[in-house]
Amino acid sequence: LASPYWIFIESDGDKVYSGLWKTCAYSKLFDKSQCFDLPLIPDWLKAVRATSILGLLLVLVALVMLILRMSVMKDRKPALLAAIGTTFVGALFILVSIAVYASKKEEFDKGTVTIANYHFAFAFSIIAMLAALGAGAIMMIEVVKS
Repeated sequence: LASPYWIFIESDGDKVYSGLWKTCAYSKLFDKSQCFDLPLIPDWLKAVRATSILGLLLVLVALVMLILRMSVMKDRKPALLAAIGTTFVGALFILVSIAVYASKKEEFDKGTVTIANYHFAFAFSIIAMLAALGAGAIMMIEVVKS
């Protein structure tokens, strides 16, 4: 989420990494890297930031609900249902952030000879969404069994 490695552009040894909050550039000529905050933030990037944060917070709430269910409220089904709901809604928010960011990839390609590639932080967001969906599915199986 906070990593500046959502997208990567390389041209003639010069590299640019960009994330949701920062952009880092490496110059081969000067052999120097520099990171800076994004100066102008488009509305779509604000939306990606917001939905990513909401998705993370909802998944954390689901984790707390699940821990409560396992330790304190062992016989309480509503805690498990709340955990399932927040997990799936959190995964949905993460999916929205991924989809919006991916749909705006051409903005990174403008004015460059090379094509921007997704980097590891973008992939980790996809993996987090899939993990949340998997956890929600496993919790649903628990509800069906009981």
